Amino acid sequence: MSGLYIHIPFCSYKCSYCNFYSIVNMNDNDTYKKYIESLIIELKLRIPNYKSEIETIYLGGGTPSILGADLLKYLLDNIFEIVNNHNKNKKLIKEITIESNINNIDNEYISYLESIENIRISLGLQTFNEKSLSIINRHTDKYDIINALKLINNSTLENISVDFICGLPLNTENQIKDDILFSLDLLPKIKHISLYYLELTQSLQKKWHNFLPNDEESVIFYKKASNTLEGLGFKRYEVSNYSLPNYNSIHNTNYWLLKDYIGIGVSAVGCYNNERYNNIKMLKDYFYSISKHQLPQQQIEYLDMEIKKKEFIFLSLRTIKGIDIKKYNYIFNEDFYHHYNKIIMNNKEYFNISIEYLSIKNYYFNYVDEISLLLL
Repeated sequence: MSGLYIHIPFCSYKCSYCNFYSIVNMNDNDTYKKYIESLIIELKLRIPNYKSEIETIYLGGGTPSILGADLLKYLLDNIFEIVNNHNKNKKLIKEITIESNINNIDNEYISYLESIENIRISLGLQTFNEKSLSIINRHTDKYDIINALKLINNSTLENISVDFICGLPLNTENQIKDDILFSLDLLPKIKHISLYYLELTQSLQKKWHNFLPNDEESVIFYKKASNTLEGLGFKRYEVSNYSLPNYNSIHNTNYWLLKDYIGIGVSAVGCYNNERYNNIKMLKDYFYSISKHQLPQQQIEYLDMEIKKKEFIFLSLRTIKGIDIKKYNYIFNEDFYHHYNKIIMNNKEYFNISIEYLSIKNYYFNYVDEISLLLL
């Protein structure tokens, strides 16, 4: 099984820390419509050569919710038709995630989401600290967030994910913990929480130097937030992701298991048929390629077994379960423990070692990237 990622690049504004491709202040329905038509054409171009069936759809960005209910409905109606014609099992789609901005949450938008089967809404809250929000150029205030969460709480939506960022300017030790508790008080049916460290360019680190917690403080803040989530019944299943039982992100889990996926849209990434591609990163160039019915990709990387092996190890170790030994042995036709036994034994203080899985111990889980390098 596999997923479909749809990149919507449009935003009302650009958060200072954001490194994703986005186009701000366009507010042009004609361009939005042209982009949607281009997405539909690209999927039609790609899907005949796609061997896997699609079980998840993820709209990311950018800000997918900026399109509004009517355009989103037009887009997804066409996407569903293409995917259902491709899938042998017409009821295979298990999860449809739409990243949504607080500023776009209204009754019409919520009403449309309620009509979608297996819908999952993902909200980037980041923090309730208005001074922090202002510094990072995030154009929401505390009461915008409160009102949006209350609106969602009064809806029939159940599969809800929210994001918080640790280490933002003016973060204090209890900020993220308090943010989590406050969000759950307003919207108790939250099922999934992503908790990220702030990643900054050097220029922003210098610019915000006087406002930022240091690395050691950020780790302390993160651990406190993580412990709070665990105490509330949210289980950490990946280095940055926590969920209640049966509410892991299916789409993102596909990535960590190295399953195929199609990516469509400007700057989107996809991976199938042993190739990973990056789409064109300029909107006008994307439109031009699609107008010629050409795939809008600018880079293709062939994934040989060594690359796949390294990515399987790295991505698996980012999950709580760790490396599935049986799956590794089957995919790569070699005995994992025979191949890596010496390295593992020399560093066994970091690992939980069993016949079924190799995982990183909880105490060291915040250092997963560094520990993974031992096996790469």
